[in-house]
Amino acid sequence: MLPPFPPQFFVLLGIDIFLGGSIATIAFDENFPTGLPYMLDFGALAGFIQLVIGPGYISGYPAEMQFYYCAAFAVIAVVTVLGCNLYVLFIRGRKVVGSILAVGATVPSFLATLFFVSAYVNGAYVTLPILPLLPWEVVWGAFIGASALIAMATVVVYHGKLHQ
Repeated sequence: MLPPFPPQFFVLLGIDIFLGGSIATIAFDENFPTGLPYMLDFGALAGFIQLVIGPGYISGYPAEMQFYYCAAFAVIAVVTVLGCNLYVLFIRGRKVVGSILAVGATVPSFLATLFFVSAYVNGAYVTLPILPLLPWEVVWGAFIGASALIAMATVVVYHGKLHQ
């Protein structure tokens, strides 16, 4: 059975997560170091370079290795956004901003990555000993829940900025 999309999709997903994290750090710029958005943009640029030179390089590997290679980039992006969230919560001590960042960036990026990994694994024979196969109902529920969290976080952030 063929996978529903190529494994390079995970590199594209990681690029999106890095860029979303960059936007989130710009939105809360007083809570982050000045160079952090640029570092996240550099992570997105590294993913774009992988996409440009990757097809000729990665196509020589078996399907499982291609998946692990590309999914690792998306996982690195999620861990980076999680690190930004933990920085705001514990180093800066901003519980409200950290909660908004968690609801608006960290949890949706984790759920989106989990959604697409499950969709890829359910459509292809790739073994993941750590992650169980999720039924489609759970996957769609997580996707809809993440979308709702993004919408709610957007409303809360803009509502809070309007009343400052």
